[in-house]
Amino acid sequence: GTNQKMSLLLQTSKLMLRRASCANAAPSSHTTIRRSRHTVAIAREIPNSFLHAVVAHHSSSDQDDDAGVVSLTLARSQHHDYLSQLRKHVPTLCLPPLESHPDCLFVEDTIVAIGDTAVITRLGHESRRGEVDSVKDAVRQLGIANVYDMRESTGGDDDGEILPMCDGGDVMYTGRHLFVGQSDRTNHLGYQFLKDAFANNEGSGILRADDIISVPPVVAGKEVLHLKSAVTHIDECTVLAPEGIVGDVVLDAMKARERGYDAIRLPDVLSCNAVVVSGHVLAQDAPCDVSKERIEIACRERKLGLTFVDSSELAKKDGALTCCSVLLSV
Repeated sequence: GTNQKMSLLLQTSKLMLRRASCANAAPSSHTTIRRSRHTVAIAREIPNSFLHAVVAHHSSSDQDDDAGVVSLTLARSQHHDYLSQLRKHVPTLCLPPLESHPDCLFVEDTIVAIGDTAVITRLGHESRRGEVDSVKDAVRQLGIANVYDMRESTGGDDDGEILPMCDGGDVMYTGRHLFVGQSDRTNHLGYQFLKDAFANNEGSGILRADDIISVPPVVAGKEVLHLKSAVTHIDECTVLAPEGIVGDVVLDAMKARERGYDAIRLPDVLSCNAVVVSGHVLAQDAPCDVSKERIEIACRERKLGLTFVDSSELAKKDGALTCCSVLLSV
């Protein structure tokens, strides 16, 4: 059954963690925040129902009218390729699919985790809220010490009618700051819940209240679905962001320059979503050669590894590379 499969997956993942811990017992003296070792990732298999996933913003690089037609076979192939690359850098636990939740492979939205502290989110789209319980079970069994569940919050407005909500795709932890984008899926109460959980918990490490920053809904929920649909980081001082007004507005809202970030501006918006794991960047294999060249130069200058992975079929359902995994340090 599903529970037995979940238990077996967790046991296997814990064994991989022990082996990885032995292999990394003597870390390099060059280790920084950027290269701190993630010890495990969580992902989820694509359900057959994926074709019915929610679409709010089609973020594919392909602007053709028929670009929204999804091939389940191709989506699974791209997802498999992504997980294969991810597993080269971190043990990855892939949870079984939830057929009643077509968006369930986008596990990033269910949790925000830093060090030994994790917040289980109340997802912004009501149809997705059943995706969360199995992720919460997994992080607890993997040994995350401090787990806070946003769904258990009774806080809200004066009438108690508005509750905190958050999609992890709106949350970017760069190693220095936690940026929380306001959007259709993440509200100010969700931001406040995250701030209370991380700034008030010494176990979360380096975060102070001033390091947890609310980003106004200048592009998320408008031009793109989430904050990280428009901007992600490749190290603790460098972000990828679109050229033009979309990038200008989001970087200004983040006060990126004032906070010491270099921005690599890309003509392709989907290319701005990248995953960095233990000093290696997984970037979108987009048809935009200019974007790829700029990412290559940025990674080379910063001595970061780089692999391009195609997620264009997932993008037809508002997915991107970061959406497909949660990186943990346990």
